[in-house]
Amino acid sequence: MSIEKQMLKQTTKQLHVGLIGDPVAHSFSPRFQQPAFDALGIPARYELWHTPASQLVERIRSLCEPDCLGANVTIPHKQAVLPLIDKIDPLAARIGAINTIVHRDDYLYGYNTDAQGLLHALHEHGLGEMHNQRVSLRGHTAILLGAGGAARAAAFALVDAGIEQLIILNRHLERARHLAADLLHYYDRPIFSLNDPSFLIPRTSSIIINATSLGLHEDISPLPVETLEQFDPDTFIYDMIYNPSQTYLLCQARLMGFNTANGLSMLLYQGALAFTLWTNQPAPIEIMRSSLM
Repeated sequence: MSIEKQMLKQTTKQLHVGLIGDPVAHSFSPRFQQPAFDALGIPARYELWHTPASQLVERIRSLCEPDCLGANVTIPHKQAVLPLIDKIDPLAARIGAINTIVHRDDYLYGYNTDAQGLLHALHEHGLGEMHNQRVSLRGHTAILLGAGGAARAAAFALVDAGIEQLIILNRHLERARHLAADLLHYYDRPIFSLNDPSFLIPRTSSIIINATSLGLHEDISPLPVETLEQFDPDTFIYDMIYNPSQTYLLCQARLMGFNTANGLSMLLYQGALAFTLWTNQPAPIEIMRSSLM
């Protein structure tokens, strides 16, 4: 047993970790993170920390308390927290978004586990190949809906996995162009940005990923039905939203016969990676999976 593991288990004080965002009430993170802490005998509570933008600085400052292990970060703060963190992991810096904060030795460290979480989720659903614990998507093309913090993680993950072509579709074209330009600093791949789905040409895209919040609360789809029906029936459609379990996009896609999945698998894998960062020990992934699914 490592010294750090012994310290976590032997501490008499209640430790805390939580989810920072606005909103957070819909989150399933406590559902599988708490059983993971309990299974390893770590006296930590995973909490939901509703944090409007006006309270973000104060919330991040509170993570430096001795009893705090860190936090997850969700919409809309994944990019806003960057200047508030002491040390940022190179991948998170490239992506320009943080979803996991670790409090260690009086410093706050920022990471992005969304990227690898997405790739492991796609592989679980039969996409790509695994080589030395890394997912390869060579031979695939993708359409990414959105250009915010979650979309940035997805975009860098896709091109890092060798995607052949990436199209970024976002209602604000400048934001899509900015993401495409950032990607081209690191990768030599065909990357395109659009703000009108009617301009989509590839009928054989193998993956469509929704990284927007459309569908979180209302029956709205980021991709019109008339556009969706033009794609090859083998196209896989993944929605990062997991609550509700079937967004309007997924419902329409399933009616058309597409293979689909919601974001539960990505939530699981990014959460397991975050757990390991907080505790420096392997996440009990099967316990987390059974608690979540």
